[in-house]
This record gives sequence, C-alpha cells and structure tokens, in this order.
Amino acid sequence: MARPQAFERDQVLTDAMRLFWRQGYNATSIKDLTEATHLQPGSLYAAFKNKRNLFIQSLNHYFNDLHTSVVSLLHSNRPPLQRIHDFFAYLLEQTDRDTESKGCLLVNTLLEIPTDDKEINQRVSNMLQTVEKEFCRVLEEAQLKGDLAPTFKPDELARMLITGIFGLRVYKRMQPDRQAMQAVVNNLLSVLDNTR
Repeated sequence: MARPQAFERDQVLTDAMRLFWRQGYNATSIKDLTEATHLQPGSLYAAFKNKRNLFIQSLNHYFNDLHTSVVSLLHSNRPPLQRIHDFFAYLLEQTDRDTESKGCLLVNTLLEIPTDDKEINQRVSNMLQTVEKEFCRVLEEAQLKGDLAPTFKPDELARMLITGIFGLRVYKRMQPDRQAMQAVVNNLLSVLDNTR
C-alpha cells in the first residue's frame, strides 16, 4: 500500500515543481498549487505543512533529476573533454525545448529568493556546488589522461563552466536564436580546446 502513496507524492512534487518553475515562488499561491496538484488544501497542508516546505521539496525533486542527467552525461565512457561538450550540446537541446524560457529552477531561485533567506540559498548553493564538483572530477580525469595541461586548475575551470551555465540560462530569457546560443557555448568551450 505504501508504494502507490509514494508514486502519488512524486507526481505531486513534479506538478508543484513545474508550477514553481514556471511562475516562481512568490507568484505561486496555494490555490494555484491545489489546482496544479489536484489536491485539496487540507491534503496539501497535511502532506507538506506549508507552501515553503513544498517548495523546498520541489527543489530537491528538481535537483535529483538534474543530478542524474549530469552524472549520466559527464561520466560516460567517452573521452573526458568530449563529455563536457556533450553536456553543453544537451543543454542547448534543453533550451530549444524550453518554449516558456523557464531557464533553470535553481538559478531562478537564487535570483528570486532574498539573500537573507539563508536556508533556501544555502540549499541551492550546495546543489550547484555538487554539479560543479562533477565537472571538476571530469577535468581532473582529463588532466590524468594528458588532455588537460598540468598548468590548469580543474576546480577553476569547473567554476568557469558553471558560471557559463548560469549565464546561458539567464541569457535564454532574452529569447536569442539558436545561433547566438551556440556561439556563446563555442566561445566558452574554446577555453577547453586550448588547454593541452
């Protein structure tokens, strides 16, 4: 009996996550959430206590899916630097499909939530640092294989790539064409192509 409940909870979190992602935290009301999740207010409060807690759990839900995709792309059997190129190709495909220009829920949250909300900001920062570490691991592997010169610091390059991802997600909101987005990615990754 517990399994259907868990499945329903995942679906509720997916529905809530999509709504927060599209509208933002502040613009999303409990009424919006009950309509999106098909739960009555009492059931929503019983399961998640309040909107803030539902939002935090939605962030976790989003990050779990994101982290799975990142790990799959960055830790395949392809050459290390090629995996990073693969990741950015995937990112461009994702932005092409993002017809609502929603961007990244984590980046959106950092831009929306006040800096004095330490709990949510720290949670999102930890999530993004986890992604940064995955990039760092791949760059360290590239260095061990001789594809990355020893003069380069993998942690600094990983930080640069994460910053590039942030920029791409925000830039997408200006609705540039695919060619402009590709040019940004090409320039960003040209740094890696000159690191041997």
